[in-house]
Amino acid sequence: MKICKFSLYLPVIVTLIIAGCSSQSPYNMKNDNDQNAANIIAVLAVDNKTVDSEASVILRNKVIDELYFKGYTKVSPEFIDKKLEPLYGKKSKGSAGTVAPQVLKELVGADAVMYCTLIRSKRSVGWFYAPVSIAVRCELRGTQTGEVSWSAEYKSTSRNFDITSNRMEIKSRAAFEELMAEVVNKVMETLPDGPKLRG
Repeated sequence: MKICKFSLYLPVIVTLIIAGCSSQSPYNMKNDNDQNAANIIAVLAVDNKTVDSEASVILRNKVIDELYFKGYTKVSPEFIDKKLEPLYGKKSKGSAGTVAPQVLKELVGADAVMYCTLIRSKRSVGWFYAPVSIAVRCELRGTQTGEVSWSAEYKSTSRNFDITSNRMEIKSRAAFEELMAEVVNKVMETLPDGPKLRG
């Protein structure tokens, strides 16, 4: 009888252990469905709150790719940065919070601007344990009024285990790529489709 009761609880225990190894928690999702539909979105350089400069570049490129897959025209980051350079210099690259939305309408013809913030990008490798944690926030502002028409944020953590530091390093790198893709996907999933996919 005791064995039967234990077998009933076993799937629940296994599920709890798996959930503890891969934490994915969304927070503060906001979507305004009455927004004016955007056609061309310029993605500014990421406002990086971490010391991981590589992660902010990866984040920006993944957001641009995701916009393309959602039916928006792809505007290269190099093109945007080059247009903004005379106004803001090479160092800032037009980072979030620096450039007014109206400027992008005049310089690149965008009718909306995506501002993204990398809140957390943490990778650490121990003897047997290598957690990876990423948190991102993005918002869309129209270039006509500068008002926020959409915003979302998401965070996720991956916990990886292995027996050697070299294998942990490899797992940590792979987990980072997967986690960044997941976070961007979750952030962008509430953004309405672009003009190429609108019915």
